[in-house]
Amino acid sequence: MGKILTDKQKVFVQHFSQTGNATQAAKDAGYSAKTAEQQGYELKNKLSLEIEDETRKLMGSCVPMAVDKLKKLVEDERISPSVRLGAINSILDRTGYQTTHKVEDVTGKKSDEELQTELNHLLSSIMVDKKDIN
Repeated sequence: MGKILTDKQKVFVQHFSQTGNATQAAKDAGYSAKTAEQQGYELKNKLSLEIEDETRKLMGSCVPMAVDKLKKLVEDERISPSVRLGAINSILDRTGYQTTHKVEDVTGKKSDEELQTELNHLLSSIMVDKKDIN
C-alpha cells in the first residue's frame, strides 16, 4: 500500500520525474526557494518509490510513439538500409527475438545492396512471424 502524499509531494514527484531536478521540482511544488535544495534532496530520497512509479508511467506513455517512429523508419525506403536494419533489430530485440550481433558488426563492411537484401529477408521473416501470431 502506497504512502498518502500531500499535494506538494505529489507535485514534487510529478515534476522531478519529468526533469530530474530536485531543487526546481521542490520550487515548482511550492516549497520555499531558500529551502528548495534541501527539501528537494530529502523528498527525492523519501519519495523514491513514488518517483520510480511515476517515471515508469511517463516512460510507458512514450512507448506507442517510439514504436510508431521505429515502424516508420523500417517502412521508409528513403532511409538508408543500415538505419532501417538498426530499427528492425531494435524492434526484434524489444519483442524478445534475438538478433544476430554479427549484423551490427559488419554493416559498415556491406554494400547498400547487401544490406537491402538482408533487410528484405528480415522484413519477410517478420511478416511470417506476424501471420503465425494472428
